[in-house]
Formats: sequence, structure tokens, C-alpha cells
Amino acid sequence: MKGYMIKYPGRKWLKHVALSGEDELRDYLPDTEQFTPKGFVSMIDLYPVLFVKPDLGMKGQGVMKIYHKDDRIVIRTESARYSFRTVKFAAIKLKQLIGSKRYIMQQGIDLVQIGGNPIDFRILMHLKKDETWKYFGVMGKVAAPNRFVTNHSSGGRAIRLHHALGVTKQECEPWEKKLRELAFKVARGMKKHFPLITELGLDIAIDKQHRVWLLEANTRPQFQLFRYHSNPKLYAQIASSVKHIRADG
Repeated sequence: MKGYMIKYPGRKWLKHVALSGEDELRDYLPDTEQFTPKGFVSMIDLYPVLFVKPDLGMKGQGVMKIYHKDDRIVIRTESARYSFRTVKFAAIKLKQLIGSKRYIMQQGIDLVQIGGNPIDFRILMHLKKDETWKYFGVMGKVAAPNRFVTNHSSGGRAIRLHHALGVTKQECEPWEKKLRELAFKVARGMKKHFPLITELGLDIAIDKQHRVWLLEANTRPQFQLFRYHSNPKLYAQIASSVKHIRADG
């Protein structure tokens, strides 16, 4: 397949389609479709929760959570909550909220939690001069109370992997290994389809059955979370690496 010659591919749908063609990654991807009212009516029937997200968007902005509650369909935005008796009315409201912008719909994952607040994870990787990937590590993000996105700009806070999973550092080692292996698989797939990329920030979910999911592969990722990594020198190393990578164009 011909690759996309884009250094910072932003569209979630483009990246999802590319990675869903990779046999070793397909099982890690939540069911994802482009938003249409008709498609929404079908998809909300399949899953208890859907997330509707801007195809181009950062920091959790514009994300909506849609779920079933007491025979109604509830739409939650960052600042409002709407409840409808029928899926059709919910689809009409979503179309009003979205307008002409491109959005995707994604199967909701029942994330691991702490104190009722959902957690997801960020893995950071950079391409080295020798065209191999450097894996910097993984950090968790805990959503603020009553929020459903974990981003810092929405009140999320950093958490280390073993704390997030409620295990000791030693018990966490198999998890570290599993996530590292997945990260290199994603890096291979992304590099195949987007040959110019040099950075990856992988948004990873772990559900309550401890299944691992890839939510998104970001190609110009934020890395402030890594200030809170157990290695106090890591953040400075990442910042230096980012400076060199982005200086090269």
C-alpha cells in the first residue's frame, strides 16, 4: 500500500483505517465509524456507550459521551447533558451539535478506574537517527471527578502505571512488557502507512477485564505527563529529543 506522505497526520479516521488493515493491530482497535445520524442509530444499538469525537481535534475538546440510561439516550458534552426518549431524537441533536464538521463514533471502553474516575494511558516514542524507535515509557491519566475525558486541560492528573492498576512495581512488569510490545507494533504499522512520522503518543485504554485497546496514535504528542514519571531525568530527555526532532522539520 502506498503511504501517506504526511509528517503529522491528524485525522483520526485516516489513522484508524490505516491501522485496521494491519492483522497484528486489528484486535486492539475499538469499533470506529465516521459519524452520520443513520450510522449512529445503528451503532448505539450495539454498545452501551459511544464516544463521538472530532476527526481533527486535540486535548479532548469536542468529545461527547452517549449512553443508555433508564430507557433513554443521554448525550454528555463538556458543559451540558441532554436526554432523549428515542435514538432518532438523539441523532438529530448530535447532528445539530456537530454541524458540518467531520466526527467519528467510537465504541466506549469500560476503563479501569480509581475512586470512580476513569484512567487511560499515554505511551511516548521517538524515531532515532538510525530509523529505530525509542520507547520512553508509559504514564496514566485520571479524569477529574464527573468528567469523562482524562486530559490535563479538563482537570485530569498524572498517575503511574502500577498505581493505576493497583499492583506493586514488580507485579506491573508483565504489563510494562505487554504495553511496550504493543507500542512497537503500532509504530511499525504507523511508519508503514505514514513514512514521514518521527513521534508517537499512543492513547491506550485498559478495560475492567484487563483487555488492552489502542484509542488513538498521535503524531505530535504532548509530553507534560512525563514530568511525573518515576525517572526524574526522563522529562528533560524527552524535551531535548522533541527539540531536535522538530528542528529537523
